[in-house]
Amino acid sequence: MEASWWKTLTRSVTGAVFQTTAPASAYIMKEEGPETLVEYLVRLVRGVVPAWEYAGKKNTSSSGSQDPYYVERVETDLEVPTQGGDQEHTEEEENTESLAAETEDPSIPVETAEPVQDETAVAQDVFSPSVLGNVYPLAKLCDYDFLIRNFYVVSQITTITSSELNAKELLEKDMTLAIDSANPQILIYHSHYSEAFADSRPGVVEDTIVGVGEYLASILREQYGYSVYHDITPYDMMEGVIDRNEAYNYAADGIEAILAQYPSIEIIIDLHRDGVNEGVHLVTEVNGKPTAQIMFVNGISKTTLQGAISYLYNPYIQDNLAFSLMLQLKGEAYYPGFCRRIMINAYRYNMHFRPRSLLVEAGAQTNTLQEVKNAMEPLAVMLHKTLSGEE
Repeated sequence: MEASWWKTLTRSVTGAVFQTTAPASAYIMKEEGPETLVEYLVRLVRGVVPAWEYAGKKNTSSSGSQDPYYVERVETDLEVPTQGGDQEHTEEEENTESLAAETEDPSIPVETAEPVQDETAVAQDVFSPSVLGNVYPLAKLCDYDFLIRNFYVVSQITTITSSELNAKELLEKDMTLAIDSANPQILIYHSHYSEAFADSRPGVVEDTIVGVGEYLASILREQYGYSVYHDITPYDMMEGVIDRNEAYNYAADGIEAILAQYPSIEIIIDLHRDGVNEGVHLVTEVNGKPTAQIMFVNGISKTTLQGAISYLYNPYIQDNLAFSLMLQLKGEAYYPGFCRRIMINAYRYNMHFRPRSLLVEAGAQTNTLQEVKNAMEPLAVMLHKTLSGEE
């Protein structure tokens, strides 16, 4: 095993090189650094020459002619009856820095300061939606090519096979949860605590993704009765300075401590906002309100060139995939245009602690705070319908 100084050096050099030559790859490589020189060199080649990632294997997918964190266009090929109409989304994504924010006590819930609108004035039909979009027959979802083409974006650094993405097996998994308001059941946290929005006030934590997370927590508590623990520890802040390089490692330590204290937690949600080109506005309309679009992200702990990443072992990959697919299908049915395609990437994103783990990208830095808060209402409905087993 190599000395720790070498691991530290390779992480530092990797981060510097990727930030300069391949910022999109740097964005998705913030979880853990390479263990060996070979892995470092392989990652360097992948970042500079992404075309090397194409494997050309039967029943595998690696989507797009560019890195999907830059541009990815959804191909409209829905061959089922629809009540809402086909949607075409353009996703242009790259890493951006966000405003720094601090809080005195990250263990207490956040109260929104000077809200743009009364967040209690939620239209009642948002919690009793009608089917406006597509409801897909299982036979159609079992077509691997159709499933990939219409529901997923697969990063160029990884591939996923038809056996790993088997809709029948995924949708047969039991994701239900009996409500227990006495013990924490859902953990919401933020690996990138400082992510802010177009109209966020500098230094105001309520205007960051943390305030959005508290709004989601309040809906799940008050509308449905779930017991939610909202962790607002600044995992991407080091002495008041943004440091994303170790954020997932710091978050992992925090999650372990919370689960040790509250073993009743069964759902873990890492809530983010995306980083996109400044001309991109990820917004749709839900119940007459401008609403940021969301994207689920799954890490499958393997790369195309190296296979499984042993030090990022996740026993719950299939469960994670099932959970996000069930939620995506709820979104397609009730809120067409609300969900972007699910991103599948090579790494783990701390999704190995519980079978029902989510990484959610809610809007981006170009969205307003209120647009992203509005997105928490349909997301809460989708979560409850999935956890309760409601159609």
